[in-house]
Amino acid sequence: MHPRTPLYQVLPDIRLLTSLDPSERDGLAAALGALDYPVAGVATGHLLVESYLRRAPDRAWALFRGDEPVGAFAVVPYLELPGTQQTSTYLAPSVRGTGLNAAIKRATIIAARAHAVPLYSSIHHANARSLAATRRIFVSIDPVQVFEHSTGRLAWRFDLGDPWAQLAAGPAHPLLEESVAGAFRAPSQQAA
Repeated sequence: MHPRTPLYQVLPDIRLLTSLDPSERDGLAAALGALDYPVAGVATGHLLVESYLRRAPDRAWALFRGDEPVGAFAVVPYLELPGTQQTSTYLAPSVRGTGLNAAIKRATIIAARAHAVPLYSSIHHANARSLAATRRIFVSIDPVQVFEHSTGRLAWRFDLGDPWAQLAAGPAHPLLEESVAGAFRAPSQQAA
């Protein structure tokens, strides 16, 4: 990768979390570190990786740039709305602001819409960076502020499957879309 090439233009290595050995999982968790905002009710990379493995073993991925773990994302059951899914992405500080989160979310949204998977995003109410990043993926979208009983937090909820929520122009990664779509085609092993 050329030093000036944005990370989102070069798709990182994507691997299912279940395919990682324990030392790779520990390395990923350490790279994520202490989370800026709780995700899934957890505050550390170790607990986030465990949560993804427990809640979505077949829909949770690790992202690597070479041998360096740079993030994780998953599509997990959204406990606030039974029968729906929630996209969750957490990136290491070293790759924030590169457009990688937007590329992951865009691919996940496209795959979910193609397979009629009801998909939401839930963002901690004070996480202005993530809120702005999610809004930029769309031409226009109006999140709803809700209190989530499962995590005990105030959050902004986006209905990513809303047909009126038109995606803005942006990078597309067919390989990433296919990875997520493949998970949607297979029977889910997710636990509640």
